[in-house]
Amino acid sequence: MRVEFNSRYLLMLLSIVPLILLREHRVFLLGYAVVLGLLIVLTLTWLPRRTLEAERRFSREALTLLAHNDGEGVDRLVSAQRLLKYFGRRHIIPETLALFAHRRGDDEQARLLLRQALDSAPPSERLRLEVNLAAMEFATGRLVEAEGHYRAVLRRRPDLYLAQGQLGLVLLARKVELPEAIECLSRAMPMSDALERRRLEEALAEARSLIPGH
Repeated sequence: MRVEFNSRYLLMLLSIVPLILLREHRVFLLGYAVVLGLLIVLTLTWLPRRTLEAERRFSREALTLLAHNDGEGVDRLVSAQRLLKYFGRRHIIPETLALFAHRRGDDEQARLLLRQALDSAPPSERLRLEVNLAAMEFATGRLVEAEGHYRAVLRRRPDLYLAQGQLGLVLLARKVELPEAIECLSRAMPMSDALERRRLEEALAEARSLIPGH
């Protein structure tokens, strides 16, 4: 079971302490309760909207900088994201940095950043991030780790043919479970584009050649 700690919940619990301490001082207690109520309203209404706007703006600007291969611009943009760092979805920044690391050919750094993003991502984002992380594990030669991620993805989404094909390639690279590799590659081919299909066909032919009498 995955347990995540969020400092905002701790702050909310700590905010109750002054209510207990001030229970004998009605004027101060009333003032504190009013301030606390206003903060709660802002946290539940204004802050989520501002954070969502900041996430969308960050994504747009980051994609523009990535398109221009502007590493310094990405670093400046990330440094300016105070709202996202404290209140946003914490996987967004490391995922963006991973995209840039991959763009400049540093797949090892991209792998580490994607691991960081996956650790802090909400359940709705974990499948996509795990597929991307598996690809980085594969690209950096960590075949056992890549296999583990693809299998985890396929346990949740058995119909994800991209992961099926990639698992077949990983098994072929490891020279293990070749019948399963052939099955994965065969399932993925009809759903792949022309370029990927040629790659899978070559891998399928190689896998079959490695099984005597196949």
